[in-house]
Amino acid sequence: MRADETSAGAVVDVQRRSPSDAAGGQSRRCDEAPAMAAPSDGGERDASGSPCLITKMTSQQSGSLYQPVAKRTRAAMKRRDWKNLPTDLVMDIADRLLTLDVAEYLRFRAACKPWRDCTDNPHAGDGMDARFRPRDWIVLYRCGHPSGRTLVNVATGARAKVDFPELATNHQLGTADGLLVLLHEGGNDVSVLNPLTGALIRFPPLTVDPADHPSCLPPRRLRVDPRVITGAGIDDSTSPCTLMLCLRPGAYPIVCAKPGDKNWVYGRVAKQGIAHMVSLVQSPVTLGGRCYFTTVSGRIMSLDLSPGSRWPLMKFLLDEDPPVTAQTTSFLVRSQGRMLMVRYMLGNNLMLGGGYNETEIFMWRGRRCRVEVFEVDMARRRLVPKSGVGNDHAAFLAGAGSVMVSTKKFPKIAANSVYLNYYQQQLGHFRAYSFQDRTTTQPRARKGRNGELDLCACHWELEDYLIRNMANSYFHDRFF
Repeated sequence: MRADETSAGAVVDVQRRSPSDAAGGQSRRCDEAPAMAAPSDGGERDASGSPCLITKMTSQQSGSLYQPVAKRTRAAMKRRDWKNLPTDLVMDIADRLLTLDVAEYLRFRAACKPWRDCTDNPHAGDGMDARFRPRDWIVLYRCGHPSGRTLVNVATGARAKVDFPELATNHQLGTADGLLVLLHEGGNDVSVLNPLTGALIRFPPLTVDPADHPSCLPPRRLRVDPRVITGAGIDDSTSPCTLMLCLRPGAYPIVCAKPGDKNWVYGRVAKQGIAHMVSLVQSPVTLGGRCYFTTVSGRIMSLDLSPGSRWPLMKFLLDEDPPVTAQTTSFLVRSQGRMLMVRYMLGNNLMLGGGYNETEIFMWRGRRCRVEVFEVDMARRRLVPKSGVGNDHAAFLAGAGSVMVSTKKFPKIAANSVYLNYYQQQLGHFRAYSFQDRTTTQPRARKGRNGELDLCACHWELEDYLIRNMANSYFHDRFF
Protein backbone atom coordinates (compact mmCIF):
# COMPACT_ATOMS: atom_id res chain seq x y z
CA MET A 1 0.00 0.00 0.00
CA ARG A 2 1.52 3.32 -0.94
CA ALA A 3 1.46 6.45 1.18
CA ASP A 4 -1.58 8.50 0.32
CA GLU A 5 -1.82 12.19 -0.43
CA THR A 6 -4.38 14.16 1.54
CA SER A 7 -6.39 17.13 0.37
CA ALA A 8 -3.91 19.26 2.35
CA GLY A 9 -1.03 17.87 0.37
CA ALA A 10 0.38 15.76 3.19
CA VAL A 11 2.40 12.63 2.54
CA VAL A 12 2.95 10.43 5.57
CA ASP A 13 5.14 7.44 6.31
CA VAL A 14 4.93 6.49 9.96
CA GLN A 15 7.37 4.06 11.56
CA ARG A 16 7.31 2.44 14.96
CA ARG A 17 10.80 1.80 16.29
CA SER A 18 12.19 -0.18 19.19
CA PRO A 19 15.64 -0.89 20.62
CA SER A 20 15.63 -4.20 18.74
CA ASP A 21 16.10 -2.29 15.46
CA ALA A 22 19.82 -2.22 16.05
CA ALA A 23 19.80 -5.98 16.53
CA GLY A 24 18.21 -6.52 13.16
CA GLY A 25 14.74 -7.51 14.33
CA GLN A 26 12.23 -8.72 11.78
CA SER A 27 9.92 -6.19 10.18
CA ARG A 28 6.51 -6.50 8.64
CA ARG A 29 4.39 -4.03 6.73
CA CYS A 30 1.03 -3.17 8.21
CA ASP A 31 -0.79 -4.12 5.02
CA GLU A 32 0.67 -7.61 5.28
CA ALA A 33 -0.82 -8.19 8.73
CA PRO A 34 -4.31 -9.77 8.57
CA ALA A 35 -5.95 -7.05 10.67
CA MET A 36 -4.35 -4.40 8.47
CA ALA A 37 -5.10 -6.04 5.15
CA ALA A 38 -5.50 -3.82 2.13
CA PRO A 39 -9.18 -2.84 1.83
CA SER A 40 -11.20 -4.13 -1.03
CA ASP A 41 -12.47 -0.63 -1.76
CA GLY A 42 -9.00 0.89 -1.97
CA GLY A 43 -9.07 2.12 1.63
CA GLU A 44 -7.93 5.57 0.65
CA ARG A 45 -10.74 7.73 2.05
CA ASP A 46 -12.55 8.18 5.33
CA ALA A 47 -16.30 8.24 5.90
CA SER A 48 -16.53 11.90 4.96
CA GLY A 49 -14.94 11.21 1.59
CA SER A 50 -11.66 12.97 2.40
CA PRO A 51 -8.46 10.97 2.07
CA CYS A 52 -6.93 9.53 5.25
CA LEU A 53 -3.70 11.05 6.47
CA ILE A 54 -1.89 7.95 7.71
CA THR A 55 -2.00 5.01 5.32
CA LYS A 56 1.33 3.33 5.92
CA MET A 57 3.22 2.35 9.04
CA THR A 58 6.01 -0.18 9.30
CA SER A 59 6.66 -1.98 12.56
CA GLN A 60 10.20 -2.97 13.37
CA GLN A 61 10.05 -5.09 16.50
CA SER A 62 11.26 -8.49 17.58
CA GLY A 63 9.39 -11.00 19.69
CA SER A 64 6.46 -13.36 19.43
CA LEU A 65 4.14 -10.78 17.86
CA TYR A 66 6.02 -10.95 14.55
CA GLN A 67 7.20 -14.55 14.58
CA PRO A 68 6.54 -16.51 11.36
CA VAL A 69 2.99 -17.87 11.23
CA ALA A 70 2.34 -21.52 10.40
CA LYS A 71 1.20 -22.07 6.83
CA ARG A 72 -2.12 -23.59 7.84
CA THR A 73 -2.85 -20.71 10.24
CA ARG A 74 -1.93 -18.13 7.62
CA ALA A 75 -4.14 -19.78 5.04
CA ALA A 76 -7.04 -19.84 7.46
CA MET A 77 -6.56 -16.15 8.26
CA LYS A 78 -6.63 -15.27 4.58
CA ARG A 79 -10.08 -16.82 4.28
CA ARG A 80 -11.52 -14.69 7.05
CA ASP A 81 -13.74 -11.76 6.14
CA TRP A 82 -11.81 -9.13 8.05
CA LYS A 83 -13.74 -6.12 6.82
CA ASN A 84 -17.05 -7.52 8.13
CA LEU A 85 -16.02 -8.02 11.74
CA PRO A 86 -18.77 -7.44 14.33
CA THR A 87 -19.35 -3.76 14.92
CA ASP A 88 -18.84 -4.02 18.68
CA LEU A 89 -15.49 -5.72 18.13
CA VAL A 90 -14.31 -3.08 15.65
CA MET A 91 -15.32 -0.29 18.04
CA ASP A 92 -13.56 -1.97 20.94
CA ILE A 93 -10.35 -2.40 18.93
CA ALA A 94 -10.50 1.22 17.78
CA ASP A 95 -10.98 2.49 21.34
CA ARG A 96 -8.03 0.44 22.57
CA LEU A 97 -5.80 1.76 19.78
CA LEU A 98 -6.88 5.33 20.50
CA THR A 99 -5.74 4.97 24.11
CA LEU A 100 -2.30 4.01 22.77
CA ASP A 101 -1.89 6.71 20.15
CA VAL A 102 -4.07 8.62 17.70
CA ALA A 103 -1.79 7.48 14.84
CA GLU A 104 -2.68 3.84 15.55
CA TYR A 105 -6.36 4.79 15.42
CA LEU A 106 -5.92 6.52 12.06
CA ARG A 107 -4.12 3.50 10.64
CA PHE A 108 -6.96 1.27 11.76
CA ARG A 109 -9.60 3.45 10.09
CA ALA A 110 -7.56 3.60 6.89
CA ALA A 111 -7.75 -0.19 6.44
CA CYS A 112 -11.26 -0.38 4.97
CA LYS A 113 -14.53 1.52 4.68
CA PRO A 114 -16.63 -0.77 6.94
CA TRP A 115 -14.23 -0.05 9.81
CA ARG A 116 -14.50 3.69 9.15
CA ASP A 117 -18.28 3.52 9.07
CA CYS A 118 -18.49 2.23 12.65
CA THR A 119 -15.77 4.39 14.22
CA ASP A 120 -15.70 8.13 14.97
CA ASN A 121 -14.37 10.38 12.23
CA PRO A 122 -11.59 12.72 13.50
CA HIS A 123 -12.73 15.35 10.97
CA ALA A 124 -16.31 15.45 12.27
CA GLY A 125 -17.58 18.70 13.75
CA ASP A 126 -14.94 21.40 14.02
CA GLY A 127 -12.05 18.92 14.00
CA MET A 128 -10.97 19.92 17.52
CA ASP A 129 -12.06 16.74 19.34
CA ALA A 130 -9.60 16.34 22.22
CA ARG A 131 -9.43 12.57 21.69
CA PHE A 132 -7.59 12.99 18.39
CA ARG A 133 -4.85 15.39 19.46
CA PRO A 134 -1.25 14.22 18.99
CA ARG A 135 -0.10 15.08 22.54
CA ASP A 136 3.06 12.97 22.54
CA TRP A 137 4.17 14.14 19.08
CA ILE A 138 6.71 16.90 18.50
CA VAL A 139 7.46 18.75 15.27
CA LEU A 140 10.93 18.84 13.67
CA TYR A 141 11.94 21.13 10.81
CA ARG A 142 13.24 19.62 7.56
CA CYS A 143 15.93 20.96 5.22
CA GLY A 144 14.64 22.51 2.01
CA HIS A 145 10.99 21.81 2.79
CA PRO A 146 9.17 25.01 3.86
CA SER A 147 5.90 23.09 4.08
CA GLY A 148 7.34 19.81 5.33
CA ARG A 149 7.89 18.63 8.87
CA THR A 150 8.97 15.44 10.59
CA LEU A 151 6.82 14.32 13.51
CA VAL A 152 8.29 12.24 16.34
CA ASN A 153 6.35 10.50 19.09
CA VAL A 154 8.46 11.00 22.21
CA ALA A 155 6.64 8.17 24.03
CA THR A 156 6.74 5.40 21.40
CA GLY A 157 9.52 6.47 19.02
CA ALA A 158 7.17 6.52 16.00
CA ARG A 159 8.00 8.96 13.19
CA ALA A 160 5.93 10.57 10.46
CA LYS A 161 6.64 12.92 7.56
CA VAL A 162 3.94 15.45 6.77
CA ASP A 163 3.61 18.18 4.19
CA PHE A 164 1.03 20.97 4.49
CA PRO A 165 0.93 24.10 2.31
CA GLU A 166 -0.12 26.10 5.40
CA LEU A 167 3.30 25.51 6.96
CA ALA A 168 5.00 27.36 4.10
CA THR A 169 2.89 30.51 4.48
CA ASN A 170 2.54 30.64 8.28
CA HIS A 171 4.86 31.12 11.23
CA GLN A 172 4.49 28.68 14.08
CA LEU A 173 3.60 30.55 17.27
CA GLY A 174 3.80 27.44 19.43
CA THR A 175 2.19 24.11 20.24
CA ALA A 176 -1.05 23.70 22.21
CA ASP A 177 -1.88 20.18 23.39
CA GLY A 178 -0.14 18.74 20.33
CA LEU A 179 -1.74 21.19 17.88
CA LEU A 180 0.32 23.68 15.87
CA VAL A 181 -0.64 27.34 16.43
CA LEU A 182 0.05 29.25 13.22
CA LEU A 183 0.18 32.94 12.27
CA HIS A 184 -0.15 33.95 8.62
CA GLU A 185 2.88 35.74 7.22
CA GLY A 186 0.89 38.51 5.57
CA GLY A 187 -1.29 39.52 8.54
CA ASN A 188 -2.72 38.69 11.95
CA ASP A 189 -4.76 35.62 11.03
CA VAL A 190 -4.35 32.77 13.54
CA SER A 191 -5.15 29.12 12.88
CA VAL A 192 -4.62 25.78 14.61
CA LEU A 193 -3.49 22.69 12.69
CA ASN A 194 -3.63 19.06 13.78
CA PRO A 195 -0.48 17.65 12.13
CA LEU A 196 -1.81 14.07 12.07
CA THR A 197 -5.44 14.46 10.98
CA GLY A 198 -4.90 17.61 8.90
CA ALA A 199 -7.80 19.46 10.57
CA LEU A 200 -7.37 23.25 10.33
CA ILE A 201 -9.39 25.63 12.53
CA ARG A 202 -9.47 29.41 12.09
CA PHE A 203 -9.28 31.83 15.02
CA PRO A 204 -9.77 35.62 14.95
CA PRO A 205 -6.91 37.95 13.99
CA LEU A 206 -4.59 39.07 16.79
CA THR A 207 -6.59 42.18 17.71
CA VAL A 208 -8.36 43.29 20.90
CA ASP A 209 -11.80 44.87 21.05
CA PRO A 210 -11.38 48.61 21.88
CA ALA A 211 -14.23 48.34 24.39
CA ASP A 212 -12.34 45.60 26.22
CA HIS A 213 -8.96 47.30 25.96
CA PRO A 214 -7.40 47.77 29.44
CA SER A 215 -6.94 51.43 30.33
CA CYS A 216 -3.44 50.71 31.67
CA LEU A 217 -2.19 49.69 28.23
CA PRO A 218 -1.39 52.14 25.41
CA PRO A 219 -3.78 52.26 22.42
CA ARG A 220 -1.18 50.64 20.17
CA ARG A 221 -1.77 47.42 22.06
CA LEU A 222 -5.06 46.93 20.19
CA ARG A 223 -3.00 44.53 18.12
CA VAL A 224 -1.20 41.73 19.95
CA ASP A 225 2.42 41.71 18.86
CA PRO A 226 3.30 38.11 17.92
CA ARG A 227 6.87 38.69 19.13
CA VAL A 228 5.65 38.81 22.74
CA ILE A 229 3.88 35.44 22.55
CA THR A 230 5.78 32.91 24.65
CA GLY A 231 3.46 29.87 24.66
CA ALA A 232 0.02 28.52 23.85
CA GLY A 233 -2.59 26.26 25.44
CA ILE A 234 -6.05 24.83 24.73
CA ASP A 235 -8.96 24.81 27.21
CA ASP A 236 -11.91 22.49 26.49
CA SER A 237 -14.21 23.80 29.22
CA THR A 238 -15.95 25.91 26.54
CA SER A 239 -17.64 24.93 23.31
CA PRO A 240 -15.92 25.45 20.98
CA CYS A 241 -12.61 25.20 22.81
CA THR A 242 -10.62 28.30 23.80
CA LEU A 243 -7.10 29.02 22.58
CA MET A 244 -4.87 30.85 25.07
CA LEU A 245 -1.63 32.68 24.34
CA CYS A 246 0.96 33.53 26.99
CA LEU A 247 2.63 36.92 26.63
CA ARG A 248 5.87 38.38 27.88
CA PRO A 249 5.78 40.20 31.25
CA GLY A 250 3.09 42.85 31.31
CA ALA A 251 -0.07 43.97 33.03
CA TYR A 252 -2.09 41.21 31.35
CA PRO A 253 -0.06 38.08 30.56
CA ILE A 254 -2.75 36.05 28.72
CA VAL A 255 -5.08 36.61 25.78
CA CYS A 256 -7.70 34.10 24.65
CA ALA A 257 -10.29 33.55 21.92
CA LYS A 258 -12.59 30.92 20.42
CA PRO A 259 -13.29 30.11 16.76
CA GLY A 260 -15.90 32.56 15.53
CA ASP A 261 -14.92 35.38 17.90
CA LYS A 262 -14.15 38.78 16.40
CA ASN A 263 -11.31 39.69 18.77
CA TRP A 264 -9.08 38.38 21.52
CA VAL A 265 -9.69 39.11 25.21
CA TYR A 266 -7.16 39.75 27.96
CA GLY A 267 -7.32 37.53 31.04
CA ARG A 268 -7.66 39.39 34.35
CA VAL A 269 -6.51 38.45 37.85
CA ALA A 270 -9.42 37.45 40.07
CA LYS A 271 -7.94 39.01 43.24
CA GLN A 272 -7.17 42.70 43.32
CA GLY A 273 -3.73 43.93 44.30
CA ILE A 274 -1.75 40.90 43.18
CA ALA A 275 -1.45 41.58 39.45
CA HIS A 276 2.27 42.23 39.86
CA MET A 277 2.71 38.67 41.15
CA VAL A 278 1.41 37.12 37.91
CA SER A 279 2.97 39.45 35.35
CA LEU A 280 4.64 36.42 33.77
CA VAL A 281 2.93 33.05 33.28
CA GLN A 282 4.49 30.23 31.31
CA SER A 283 4.68 26.50 30.64
CA PRO A 284 1.03 25.86 29.61
CA VAL A 285 -0.31 22.32 30.06
CA THR A 286 -3.74 20.94 29.10
CA LEU A 287 -4.99 18.22 31.43
CA GLY A 288 -8.50 16.96 31.99
CA GLY A 289 -9.90 19.50 29.55
CA ARG A 290 -8.46 22.49 31.41
CA CYS A 291 -5.39 24.59 30.62
CA TYR A 292 -2.97 25.41 33.45
CA PHE A 293 -0.07 27.85 33.71
CA THR A 294 2.52 28.63 36.33
CA THR A 295 4.36 31.73 37.43
CA VAL A 296 8.13 31.55 37.72
CA SER A 297 7.77 31.19 41.48
CA GLY A 298 5.43 28.19 41.17
CA ARG A 299 1.89 29.56 41.51
CA ILE A 300 -0.35 27.40 39.30
CA MET A 301 -3.33 29.10 37.66
CA SER A 302 -6.12 28.51 35.19
CA LEU A 303 -8.61 30.80 33.49
CA ASP A 304 -12.23 30.83 34.62
CA LEU A 305 -14.13 30.96 31.34
CA SER A 306 -17.63 30.90 32.82
CA PRO A 307 -20.12 32.76 30.60
CA GLY A 308 -21.36 34.89 33.50
CA SER A 309 -18.05 36.73 33.88
CA ARG A 310 -17.29 39.82 31.84
CA TRP A 311 -13.64 38.82 31.43
CA PRO A 312 -11.74 35.57 31.78
CA LEU A 313 -10.41 35.50 35.34
CA MET A 314 -7.10 33.98 36.40
CA LYS A 315 -7.58 31.81 39.49
CA PHE A 316 -5.03 30.00 41.62
CA LEU A 317 -5.13 26.22 41.88
CA LEU A 318 -3.15 25.44 45.03
CA ASP A 319 -4.29 26.14 48.59
CA GLU A 320 -0.67 26.76 49.57
CA ASP A 321 2.00 27.86 47.12
CA PRO A 322 5.55 26.45 47.37
CA PRO A 323 8.08 28.54 49.31
CA VAL A 324 10.48 30.85 47.52
CA THR A 325 13.84 31.37 49.25
CA ALA A 326 16.05 32.00 46.21
CA GLN A 327 15.92 32.85 42.51
CA THR A 328 13.35 30.38 41.17
CA THR A 329 12.05 29.23 37.79
CA SER A 330 9.12 26.80 37.65
CA PHE A 331 7.83 24.63 34.82
CA LEU A 332 4.79 22.40 34.30
CA VAL A 333 5.10 19.21 32.28
CA ARG A 334 2.56 16.55 31.40
CA SER A 335 3.64 12.99 32.15
CA GLN A 336 1.52 9.85 31.63
CA GLY A 337 -1.81 11.48 32.35
CA ARG A 338 -0.62 13.56 35.30
CA MET A 339 0.97 16.98 35.75
CA LEU A 340 4.38 17.56 37.30
CA MET A 341 6.02 20.77 38.45
CA VAL A 342 9.80 21.13 38.16
CA ARG A 343 11.44 23.98 40.07
CA TYR A 344 15.00 25.15 39.56
CA MET A 345 16.36 27.34 42.36
CA LEU A 346 19.73 28.97 42.81
CA GLY A 347 21.34 31.42 45.21
CA ASN A 348 23.57 31.40 48.25
CA ASN A 349 20.56 32.00 50.51
CA LEU A 350 18.93 28.75 49.38
CA MET A 351 19.52 27.18 52.80
CA LEU A 352 17.65 29.96 54.58
CA GLY A 353 14.12 28.93 55.44
CA GLY A 354 13.87 26.28 52.72
CA GLY A 355 14.13 23.27 54.98
CA TYR A 356 16.68 21.61 52.68
CA ASN A 357 19.73 19.66 53.76
CA GLU A 358 23.15 19.64 52.15
CA THR A 359 22.49 16.41 50.21
CA GLU A 360 19.70 18.16 48.30
CA ILE A 361 21.93 21.06 47.26
CA PHE A 362 24.58 21.05 44.54
CA MET A 363 27.09 23.68 43.52
CA TRP A 364 27.17 25.22 40.05
CA ARG A 365 29.80 27.85 39.30
CA GLY A 366 30.09 28.85 42.92
CA ARG A 367 26.34 29.09 43.60
CA ARG A 368 24.06 26.78 45.57
CA CYS A 369 21.40 25.15 43.37
CA ARG A 370 18.52 22.74 43.76
CA VAL A 371 16.11 21.03 41.35
CA GLU A 372 12.91 19.63 42.82
CA VAL A 373 9.92 17.81 41.35
CA PHE A 374 6.31 17.73 42.56
CA GLU A 375 3.23 15.92 41.33
CA VAL A 376 0.24 18.27 41.21
CA ASP A 377 -2.59 16.71 43.22
CA MET A 378 -5.55 18.33 41.49
CA ALA A 379 -8.20 16.95 43.85
CA ARG A 380 -6.46 18.04 47.06
CA ARG A 381 -5.04 21.23 45.55
CA ARG A 382 -1.49 20.58 46.73
CA LEU A 383 1.99 19.56 45.57
CA VAL A 384 3.33 16.08 46.37
CA PRO A 385 7.16 15.83 46.44
CA LYS A 386 8.77 13.31 44.06
CA SER A 387 12.31 11.93 43.88
CA GLY A 388 12.64 12.69 40.15
CA VAL A 389 10.83 12.68 36.82
CA GLY A 390 10.93 8.88 36.42
CA ASN A 391 13.54 6.21 35.79
CA ASP A 392 12.47 5.87 32.13
CA HIS A 393 11.90 9.54 31.31
CA ALA A 394 13.64 12.87 30.90
CA ALA A 395 12.06 16.34 30.93
CA PHE A 396 13.05 19.15 28.55
CA LEU A 397 12.06 22.41 30.22
CA ALA A 398 11.00 25.68 28.58
CA GLY A 399 8.58 28.48 29.24
CA ALA A 400 6.82 27.87 25.92
CA GLY A 401 6.01 24.31 26.98
CA SER A 402 7.95 21.39 28.38
CA VAL A 403 8.23 17.87 26.95
CA MET A 404 8.64 14.50 28.65
CA VAL A 405 10.66 12.00 26.57
CA SER A 406 10.90 8.23 26.96
CA THR A 407 14.53 7.29 27.52
CA LYS A 408 13.70 3.68 26.66
CA LYS A 409 12.88 4.73 23.10
CA PHE A 410 15.67 7.32 23.00
CA PRO A 411 18.49 5.76 25.04
CA LYS A 412 21.01 8.51 24.22
CA ILE A 413 19.04 10.83 26.51
CA ALA A 414 19.91 10.50 30.19
CA ALA A 415 17.14 8.90 32.26
CA ASN A 416 15.58 10.61 35.29
CA SER A 417 17.08 13.95 34.24
CA VAL A 418 15.93 17.45 33.40
CA TYR A 419 17.37 19.52 30.55
CA LEU A 420 17.35 23.30 30.54
CA ASN A 421 16.63 25.11 27.28
CA TYR A 422 19.24 26.88 25.18
CA TYR A 423 18.56 30.38 26.46
CA GLN A 424 18.95 29.37 30.09
CA GLN A 425 22.23 27.71 29.26
CA GLN A 426 23.41 30.88 27.55
CA LEU A 427 22.70 32.77 30.79
CA GLY A 428 25.25 30.60 32.56
CA HIS A 429 23.15 27.68 33.75
CA PHE A 430 23.91 23.98 33.37
CA ARG A 431 22.77 21.73 30.51
CA ALA A 432 21.20 18.83 32.41
CA TYR A 433 20.74 17.63 35.97
CA SER A 434 20.48 13.93 36.89
CA PHE A 435 18.35 12.98 39.88
CA GLN A 436 19.98 9.56 39.93
CA ASP A 437 23.51 10.66 40.84
CA ARG A 438 22.86 14.40 41.51
CA THR A 439 25.31 15.54 38.85
CA THR A 440 25.19 18.25 36.19
CA THR A 441 26.54 18.46 32.65
CA GLN A 442 28.17 21.43 30.95
CA PRO A 443 26.42 23.35 28.14
CA ARG A 444 27.59 22.50 24.64
CA ALA A 445 29.04 24.99 22.21
CA ARG A 446 26.75 26.85 19.86
CA LYS A 447 26.41 25.11 16.50
CA GLY A 448 25.06 25.91 13.07
CA ARG A 449 25.89 27.49 9.74
CA ASN A 450 28.01 30.67 9.87
CA GLY A 451 27.91 30.59 13.66
CA GLU A 452 24.12 30.79 13.70
CA LEU A 453 21.73 28.14 14.93
CA ASP A 454 20.18 25.88 12.31
CA LEU A 455 16.60 24.81 12.90
CA CYS A 456 16.66 21.76 10.66
CA ALA A 457 16.58 18.51 12.61
CA CYS A 458 18.91 16.89 10.04
CA HIS A 459 21.88 18.56 11.73
CA TRP A 460 21.01 17.71 15.32
CA GLU A 461 20.69 14.91 17.80
CA LEU A 462 17.17 14.87 19.26
CA GLU A 463 18.55 15.95 22.63
CA ASP A 464 20.23 19.03 21.14
CA TYR A 465 17.26 19.85 18.95
CA LEU A 466 14.83 19.84 21.88
CA ILE A 467 17.15 22.01 23.96
CA ARG A 468 17.35 24.54 21.13
CA ASN A 469 13.79 24.41 19.85
CA MET A 470 11.82 24.41 23.12
CA ALA A 471 11.18 28.13 22.94
CA ASN A 472 9.14 30.68 21.00
CA SER A 473 8.76 29.24 17.50
CA TYR A 474 7.68 32.57 15.97
CA PHE A 475 11.03 34.10 16.93
CA HIS A 476 12.84 31.13 15.38
CA ASP A 477 10.85 31.22 12.12
CA ARG A 478 11.21 34.97 11.76
CA PHE A 479 14.83 35.58 12.65
CA PHE A 480 16.74 32.33 11.98
